[in-house]
Amino acid sequence: MTTTQTASQDISTNTVLVYVHDPMCSWCYGFRPTWIGLRAILPPSLSVVALVGGLAPDSDEPMPIELAEHLAATWSRVASVCGVPMNLEYWSQVPPPPRTTYPACRAVIAAEQIAGRGEVMTARIQDAYYQEAQNVWRDEVLVRLATEIGFSAEAFAQALTAEAVSTQHAEQRALAERLGVSGYPSLLLIHDGQGIPIPVRHGAPDQMAIEISEVLGLSHPTH
Repeated sequence: MTTTQTASQDISTNTVLVYVHDPMCSWCYGFRPTWIGLRAILPPSLSVVALVGGLAPDSDEPMPIELAEHLAATWSRVASVCGVPMNLEYWSQVPPPPRTTYPACRAVIAAEQIAGRGEVMTARIQDAYYQEAQNVWRDEVLVRLATEIGFSAEAFAQALTAEAVSTQHAEQRALAERLGVSGYPSLLLIHDGQGIPIPVRHGAPDQMAIEISEVLGLSHPTH
């Protein structure tokens, strides 16, 4: 895919597309193919910043059965709407797993801080969680996944529990809240001092690119 961007369409340095997600958010996983497609057709001069939110804080208590059943049904809906594979075997655990996503969020931030590979870690967590039914809320599982994509187990384990990572996660959650983000995934275009929400359209990267281009006053992306 290409765009019709020209030199006269340079984007101001204060224009940023903010993507807020959680690696254990099923709709974020479903949005991944669309997000990849969208970035491929956006103007390369548009800065993109990813923030890690957080659906559920640290916990080791099994979630209620009713919640587990609800989330399993959500996975099925995401698979249907977004066309992504889902392994519902994850929900056969007895007792149900805890409802916690913060450890996985910290793993993404740790990967970004160590080597700028937060996005790669996000994808590995998502695949392990949704396709392989792994307990990605466990630190030892997250460290093993990190080694699979090239990190040192010792270095990653240290980073995962470091205060700097927890602090960064808290700052990113707070920023997302200040930006008015209320759900994941969310896209917000910061332009001319304003925050403009961009509707998330699963499976429609072209339409999303057109909407972003219209806000920026650019030519529409073309194939």
